[in-house]
Amino acid sequence: MRRICLFLAYLLTIAALLSPSTALAALEVTDDAGNTVTLDAPAERVVALAPHIVEMLYAVEAGERLVGVLQGSDYPEAAKQVSRVGSYRGIALEAIMAREPDLVVTWRSGTPRSVVERLKALDVPVYESEPRRLDDVADDLRDLGRLTGHSEAAGRAAGAFESRLSASRQTLRETPRVFYQLGHNPLTTLGDGHIITQAIRHCGGKPLFADRSVLVPEIGREALIEARPEVILSAAPSDDWQRAWQGQDWLPAVRDGHLYTLDPDPISRPGPRLVEGIEQVCQALERASQSP
Repeated sequence: MRRICLFLAYLLTIAALLSPSTALAALEVTDDAGNTVTLDAPAERVVALAPHIVEMLYAVEAGERLVGVLQGSDYPEAAKQVSRVGSYRGIALEAIMAREPDLVVTWRSGTPRSVVERLKALDVPVYESEPRRLDDVADDLRDLGRLTGHSEAAGRAAGAFESRLSASRQTLRETPRVFYQLGHNPLTTLGDGHIITQAIRHCGGKPLFADRSVLVPEIGREALIEARPEVILSAAPSDDWQRAWQGQDWLPAVRDGHLYTLDPDPISRPGPRLVEGIEQVCQALERASQSP
């Protein structure tokens, strides 16, 4: 009797394993827009609609899954060989669908809503990436690793980012007033909702005009004079922006020579290389704080 019971138990176990109800659990994450993204299996064909997303996918060792990216996706070198499905001037929905993606990763503040809504209407799984806090980068890395079946590699990439980020945090003897210059004419900066503003705080600085209600506020010259920035940072592609400030010594940052150019890609792309840009910000603020 005992052998019969054991045999029956064995048969029930086999039946349970073969049952559809015990199929592999679906992959499920919550994206930066608060939407639940569910896949029945790891994505094999991925379209990424921003350079920072491309960098994330390569960082989690899922670069070989990419079948479509935007113009400007140039890092790492292998990304230059992936088919283009559009640019910042326009994204071709037909080109995306021709790649037969089982996952499209969009940039929430950069991808047109019409494209996102159309993809969802066509039942294409969409993950919306929008890191606004420094910790969000590691979260996105882990999410993309899970969705592509590279959780282990994603854990390593996220952990490395978090360790380097933690090591870069600094507190200065005095908190410098920092103006991040986005554009020169008109003069624009970044508001509190942008990750670069968080980076300035992380490095011990006070980001000026962070209290503005818009993400990219336009700043009048009078307001800037009144704010008296002690450091001005910019990721402009050349040092021409610094020359434009020459002779305007009524600003402490100009008078004391505390104008610093950041490498544009690391600081502007909220991906794994962002920590390199943050380290540049910290070095600039520390240098300014140590000058007489």
